This record gives sequence, structure tokens and C-alpha cells, in this order.
Amino acid sequence: MAESTEFYKPLQELLSQLEQMLQSDAAIEEEAFCKVVGLYSKELKVLLRTYFEVDAAKKDELRPWINYYRQLQHYLVYLIRYSEILQVPHHSEILQTLAFIENQDHLIQNVYVAVSEAQKELFSKEFLNKLDALLEEKLRKFQ
Repeated sequence: MAESTEFYKPLQELLSQLEQMLQSDAAIEEEAFCKVVGLYSKELKVLLRTYFEVDAAKKDELRPWINYYRQLQHYLVYLIRYSEILQVPHHSEILQTLAFIENQDHLIQNVYVAVSEAQKELFSKEFLNKLDALLEEKLRKFQ
């Protein structure tokens, strides 16, 4: 697993718990799963609050991790929403979520770094200024 920092260490610990639960050969206890997912969501909120307090270089380092964690949160919420999945050991949705957790480093390096760079560009001042100018030009054509 990639080198953890103090920023996402609590999330990594919860991921280990979730991974163990998802690997079970028996039905997953819904209440216990929901509790761990709740703690995961709480820690993700803490990370997101902390994110705004760090310098730009640290934000660039954290952004792929945050995008990964947020996507995983969607998977986990799906499993809770359709809790009957938890009653079927090795259900395809469980296996997909498990693969997402197990391939964390690969996904972050090969998917989420690129996604994060694209997001950064998309929300840069330079891009927003270009977009604003383009929209103003289009509006003038309609007047």
C-alpha cells in the first residue's frame, strides 16, 4: 500500500476493516458494516476540512487520494442502500468494491492522478477566465 500520511491514516485503517468484512465467506452483518462506513464517512469529512488548510503542493498530493476515497464512498453507500447484497457472500458488487480497495495504489497512480490534474485545470483561474470570455462572446452574438 502507498505510504500513508497523517492525513489519511484513519481512512486506511477503516479500509482494512472494510476489506476484512468484504472478504467474508459469510453474510456481512449490516449493522456492523454501516457503523464502519459511517466512521469512514466521518473521517473523510475530517480529511476534506483539513484539505483546505494545507499548502498548494500538499493539496496536489492529497487530491488523487480524496478523489479515490470519494469514489469508494459511493461504492460503500450503494452496498448499504441495497443491503440485500451484503447477505450474499462474494456477490459481484462486493467483489467489485473489494477489487477497488485492493487495487488502490494502481488506481490512484493510473487513474486518480490524471483525474485530479484534469480537475485542477478545469477549475483554474485561467480556464475560468477563458470560459467567461467565450460565454460573453456567445451572448453578444445573440443580442
